Amino acid sequence: MTSSVFPRRAFLGASLLLPLGACQSPKITTLSPRGDRLVRLIQRTGNDNMMAPEAPALMGITNEGRDIPVRQLAGENDSGRYVVSLVNIRKIHEFIFHRRQGDVLILHLADTKFARLQSVRYPRNAKPSVITDVAFAENDFQQQVAFWYARIPGR
Repeated sequence: MTSSVFPRRAFLGASLLLPLGACQSPKITTLSPRGDRLVRLIQRTGNDNMMAPEAPALMGITNEGRDIPVRQLAGENDSGRYVVSLVNIRKIHEFIFHRRQGDVLILHLADTKFARLQSVRYPRNAKPSVITDVAFAENDFQQQVAFWYARIPGR
């Protein structure tokens, strides 16, 4: 009789501890190491700002028609002014890289692994439109990302 009590108690103890093991889930990160460093750089040195909703809406980022709250960081070099915005409206970090080329603002939406998700052309006196020329969009995106890669600390 005592031999059957021990296995039952062991089974009962294991069944009580099993839910505790489920509470500890593996750490899942969506940030690449560079993405994480750029997020920290923007959070530490960037400025809070509001973006007009037209261009982000074409990228799938909406705030019910209101301006989009972002944290921005700007930099300049010989080829112009570069801005990166950290957006967290969909409860995940996303980057919007933008640069002015003449009277046109070129914006790229990217995840924190620096994968380009969408690109938009926004002329000064017109409505924004999605860039369908993939080669142009990817080339400009790579130029903007290279600018920020050079400024991310801890390379």
